[in-house]
Amino acid sequence: MKQYKLLMLILSLVILSAVIYYADPVVMIEVLSRSNPVPIVFGFLFAFTTMFLGVWKWKILLNKVSYKELVPIQIFGFALSNFTPGKAAEPAKAVILKMRKGVPISLSLTSIIWERITDVIALLLFSLVAIGRLSISQNFFVAGVISVSVFIVIIAVSITVLYNKGFGKWLFRIVKKFPILKRLPDNFMDVFYTVQIKKRNIIKSQIIALVTWGMIGFVLYFVLIALGVEVSPFLLAGVTSLSIMIGIASSLPGGVGTTEVVMILLLGVLGVETTIATTATIIFRLITIWMVNLSGGVCFVYLSRKFEIRNVLK
Repeated sequence: MKQYKLLMLILSLVILSAVIYYADPVVMIEVLSRSNPVPIVFGFLFAFTTMFLGVWKWKILLNKVSYKELVPIQIFGFALSNFTPGKAAEPAKAVILKMRKGVPISLSLTSIIWERITDVIALLLFSLVAIGRLSISQNFFVAGVISVSVFIVIIAVSITVLYNKGFGKWLFRIVKKFPILKRLPDNFMDVFYTVQIKKRNIIKSQIIALVTWGMIGFVLYFVLIALGVEVSPFLLAGVTSLSIMIGIASSLPGGVGTTEVVMILLLGVLGVETTIATTATIIFRLITIWMVNLSGGVCFVYLSRKFEIRNVLK
């Protein structure tokens, strides 16, 4: 399994390196040297804000732990999931929260499932905007439709798990084979189905998810403005969402490589010159996913001083 993860990470970095090489790093540096740094600062602030909106969203769903206590766990969880195919490491947050604050995994896992559902719904809605507004090639249309279909299935399975005890127990027997879930007791699902999250909290979480992913579109908007190109931020929210969805569906860690390729090509469809599109995409990813990963590393160090977090990751 570790060899597979390493192989996928190497593949992601190879694709990303090829994208940068194709766009010509020298020309990219020239484009960047002529850019206006002020909009990039705004993009950074928007990206930074979305991390803390993510904490707030989980806080609303969980409603058992203070916002301050959730910050390092959530941000580390973001970074951890970015290094796993399909962001499959999300349940690790529940284990960390159990070790840190004693919150039952059954409670926090329910909130994590709803957290992901609200994110996926927001991504789907914005992606449909991109699919509907862009005259994309047949290959991209097919990739978009496949990705949307995959995530619709994910939502359907997640909601079925939440409301169908028989199906949930059957799926639990399968996923319990994963190392991080082997520690769960056999009666975990019985306890899991005693947890209820209020509908108004789910609605609030969904609103925050829509705002968050809309702001991600603004991050790319500000980066393009810095490079002298202006595109509707609402349309860019669709571009970023569709790119991220296809990237996650590719199963590469954090969608690295796939997301960048798709985003560059979609920006090209919007008339953005290739070098500028590549430069904008690299900057966008630096101040979104890689800033999250760096922040997650800091949170890992902080949490490591509180308890043996490495035991969770074995």
